[in-house]
Amino acid sequence: MNNLENIKKNTLRYITGLDFAKGYVLALAMVLPLYITNIFDILDIGIAMTLGVLMVAPSDVPGNLKHRLLGMLSAIVLGVLGTLLGGYSQEIFWLNLIVVFVFVFTISLLAVYGFRASLVIFTGLIAIVLSYANFGDIAIWLHTVYIALGSLWYILLSSLFLYLRPNKHTELLLGETAQLTGDFLILRGKLLFKENNRELLQDQQLKLQVSMNEKHEDLREALLSSRKASGVSNSSRRKLLIFIDLVDLLELIMAHPINYKYIDEIGEKEPSIIAKYQELIFEMSKQMFHISEVFIDNTKVSSSLNMSKSFKEIEALLMEEKSAVLDEPQFLFLQNIFDFELKQIEKINSIERVLKNINKRNKLKIQSKEEIQQFLTPIDYSFRNLTQQLSLSSPTFRHALRLAFLMVIGVFIGHYFQVQNAYWILLTLIVILRPSYGLTKERSKKRILGTFIGGAVAFIIVLFVQSQLVFMILGIVCLILAFSMIQKNYVGAAAFITLNVVFIYALMQPNILDVIQYRVIDTIIGSGLAFFGNFILWPSWESSFYKNNVVDALQANINYLKEIDRFYQKKGNLPNSYKVARKKAFIAMGNLSETFQRMAQEPKSKRKSYRRLYEYNALNYTFLSSLASLGTFIRNNTTTQASNAFDTYMEHIEANLYECIYKIEKKNVEMHPVSKEDLKRASTFLENETIRLNLQYLQKENPEQQEKLQAHRKEVQLISEQLKWLYEISLNLKNVAKSRKV
Repeated sequence: MNNLENIKKNTLRYITGLDFAKGYVLALAMVLPLYITNIFDILDIGIAMTLGVLMVAPSDVPGNLKHRLLGMLSAIVLGVLGTLLGGYSQEIFWLNLIVVFVFVFTISLLAVYGFRASLVIFTGLIAIVLSYANFGDIAIWLHTVYIALGSLWYILLSSLFLYLRPNKHTELLLGETAQLTGDFLILRGKLLFKENNRELLQDQQLKLQVSMNEKHEDLREALLSSRKASGVSNSSRRKLLIFIDLVDLLELIMAHPINYKYIDEIGEKEPSIIAKYQELIFEMSKQMFHISEVFIDNTKVSSSLNMSKSFKEIEALLMEEKSAVLDEPQFLFLQNIFDFELKQIEKINSIERVLKNINKRNKLKIQSKEEIQQFLTPIDYSFRNLTQQLSLSSPTFRHALRLAFLMVIGVFIGHYFQVQNAYWILLTLIVILRPSYGLTKERSKKRILGTFIGGAVAFIIVLFVQSQLVFMILGIVCLILAFSMIQKNYVGAAAFITLNVVFIYALMQPNILDVIQYRVIDTIIGSGLAFFGNFILWPSWESSFYKNNVVDALQANINYLKEIDRFYQKKGNLPNSYKVARKKAFIAMGNLSETFQRMAQEPKSKRKSYRRLYEYNALNYTFLSSLASLGTFIRNNTTTQASNAFDTYMEHIEANLYECIYKIEKKNVEMHPVSKEDLKRASTFLENETIRLNLQYLQKENPEQQEKLQAHRKEVQLISEQLKWLYEISLNLKNVAKSRKV
């Protein structure tokens, strides 16, 4: 019954969701010009306008309205240019090959300007591909004019849709982020028991964090850019408050001080305690899923009684004489975990309060545009950034060269073998080919599988149905479904695109089975070109480029470490520089994880640095988690003055990380000598301080004095453990760099 309910819920969510609505808008934008021009017997104009819609739609990326509009207008320029160059150069075959190579290579280099730019480039690629399609006898220049009009028509329609549903995209992002946070909590809960595969769970955590970083970046773009441009409404203020809580919650989850040695030892003595902690984490994840539904499905928010119950049960357990069974460090460790769980619950409750008080103005200090700008990831649009890519050492340059060369091969195959719809080969090529081998391989599989599925279904339908009206209706429905799935289910999207193509051709020619056959063959040829081209032509194996991401992650952790050190020394309000450093550390870690995932998809013979990158990835993630733990404790507790021992450890940790960077970059930098004796004295001081505070605690009978000492004990224990752990990880990172040729 639950499965049936989930299917119904997901189906309803899909139909009422943003992706389906965008697919519907795109289908409307394409079908309406065809319908109207067909009535007036000027179908050539309608076809050209439909192509314009198809070209500009990929560049319709939500976010900053100004960037969205400029991106789509730039796409029109590339679309017009590609159509004109492709159309007029076809009269001379060798000239056409040169034009295709130069145009594709040149615009592909623009991908250096980010994700939005890569989608604008895609418009230019589609334009030059579709210039090979014969859609009527209209003059090329006039055909191009109507393509531009069709593109402008789509911009108008999609902007109207955005005006009618201005907040839906942000709400969907918040809902998806809350859902991913719930997934992250589940993984953290499973890690508490050694019976589970902890290495596999940690790998899943890394992949999940990459997705969460992407959502956070999208939300920063959506919330902070609009706020910078137009001020703050009550709605955007509430969403920004929730986003801040979601970012803090992720830091708290990552900071969850899981010492597996302690966890396993406690689990052997008191397994019921660990089970209760896991139960609480799972209840928090359920509440995050509920919050996700509030955003996505527009349901009413409600508090979790089970979460409160689980929390109180753990609180009661810690109040009992469990410390008599557990060692003192183990018991304090459980109390520290309990404190972190409390902070996570407070963040979840904070999100609930904002959602419940939707009509009240929530207090939020409005920052200046300069402060907001710090939290946005800037893109360098300078010409210098483009010229720096003109080298085979640049993955962008290699991809542009590879794509241009393969496009020329595709044009040659279509011309030499007189392929019926040669542009299908080129279209498959530009859709599948990606800078990395792994992504191209995965997309090739999905494209071929989807095409086979779509072809098989189309064959069955065409075999039993001969109605033109049915073909037209099915073509429109498949178009909507295809574009609504293209981001999240590429196999399904490829299947529905194939169905749409078949039904469209079924309206124009009788031999539909030939269309299906050619569609499948052309898809296989295009996929084969993309796959083997990525393997043979100037391949960009991650083993050749991963070092920069390792260095970036280490440097980001150093900056985050410095901010934590500075805040512990000075106390006071949390500065923006701390939040920016935290954000950059999370993003750099996500980039490093993506690099590792891409390398894992490459052929074994090309994974020369796979084990090495795995070590850097795992150690860096552990280091970042420990940093988050240290920073979170200092932020959320009243702390004492930083000791000289703290400063000594910080100095040694930072020195180890810098030495690791210099080894990776092969720089001979003379390091400032650090005294091992100072480190030993710092370690001894922290151990003696722990013993001294424990003795004082046992001697005190006054509850107020005991409470004050207890807080100090927890501070010394957690900070001591984290400092020693951070030092050990930094030492391991340095040793990895020293012991291997990086």
